Amino acid sequence: MRTLRAPVIAASALALLLTGCSATPTVDVDAAGAWLDTVGDDPVADGAAALGMKVSPGSSGEVRADFATSVGIIGADARCYGGDDVTADVTVNVMTADGGQMTITNQIVCDTEPHRIPFDGSSARAVSASGTAPVPTYLYVTAIAVG
Repeated sequence: MRTLRAPVIAASALALLLTGCSATPTVDVDAAGAWLDTVGDDPVADGAAALGMKVSPGSSGEVRADFATSVGIIGADARCYGGDDVTADVTVNVMTADGGQMTITNQIVCDTEPHRIPFDGSSARAVSASGTAPVPTYLYVTAIAVG
């Protein structure tokens, strides 16, 4: 009987240890949606594009904006809702006027502040963004045009 106690005690100790681990953060999705509506009302400079989307542990899908004429893109400001304990992986694609594509993926903190993803000012005909996060929330990306 003594040999049975050791595995039971070890399993109980492991379960107790695991319950002390931090849980997956949560996001108030309704508050995140309201934040996206507010951010979406911010003015966007001429020649730039604003892309808002819901993100989750899977793919958010891709949101794309095409330009009537080529625009030089120097960066993208990405922000998301969720607090300092939530991060999102943001991918921004710039489709260049010559038919090429530049893709950059950065991880950002979902603190609602803009996080700059730099590009080289190449002339673009379109920009797209996608993202993922460990919990459902909203992501907002603004493409920054050469001023």
